[in-house]
Amino acid sequence: MEEENKPPFVNFIQEDRFDLNSYLNYLFNQFNEYVSKHMDDVKMMEQ
Repeated sequence: MEEENKPPFVNFIQEDRFDLNSYLNYLFNQFNEYVSKHMDDVKMMEQ
């Protein structure tokens, strides 16, 4: 994950609370995207 893809924490602050659920969903989605790209690279290398 590149530095510019990291959102500032302010995107997950609502009023005086940190929206942990949204932040964890964001991280999970980023991880899935990373794994998908990596698996595509692995498949191409195996051919």
